[in-house]
Amino acid sequence: MHDLRLFTALLILSVLSAPAFACIVYGGGVTYLNKPNVTVNISAITESNATEGANYTLANGTLYYRSHYNDSLLISLSQDEYGWILRAGIPGASPYEQPSANWSAAIWAELDWLWAHKVINGTTPEDVSQITDLLANSSGSYIYYKDGNWTAIASNCLPNGDCMRCGPASPALNATLPAYGLDIPERTDDEKVNACLAGLGLLLAPLAFLLLRL
Repeated sequence: MHDLRLFTALLILSVLSAPAFACIVYGGGVTYLNKPNVTVNISAITESNATEGANYTLANGTLYYRSHYNDSLLISLSQDEYGWILRAGIPGASPYEQPSANWSAAIWAELDWLWAHKVINGTTPEDVSQITDLLANSSGSYIYYKDGNWTAIASNCLPNGDCMRCGPASPALNATLPAYGLDIPERTDDEKVNACLAGLGLLLAPLAFLLLRL
């Protein structure tokens, strides 16, 4: 009888604990923008002709607006101890309720838009290509710049290497869609050329340094 009670207790315990071990985490459309020399300037939006509450919302330091890839998706820009984070997802849905969307295309469209409108500076076409390729080929991961490379990290792990059953990076966005989309002035053609040249300079700087040492 004692053995039967012990077996029953262990069985109940294993059943109750099973969901914790079976936790599924979605990486979704999540990338850090933490590469050195890459900067994020949300004042390009908040100090523009866009209207807070109609075109975007700002809550606890996080900026939310409609995706330029699919206006049913919500975009967020926020910052934590590891850097700025760009997220795309269904608003108000948990990580487990996010659809199987083309997150790579969604993030590509947003990175392109943010660069064109001066919100992000310092990224290069190579950065965008590497980020979106990693998102496309690394399901359940988010993207982080680490040890000189863009890297896909499992969404149940922090950038410092600590891992857990349920991860911190997901497209869960606890905000509602603003009523309207977001449109602010773009860079002029001259500004785009100068920004591209500046990005090219960052790419060529290590090569120039090596040539000078020869």
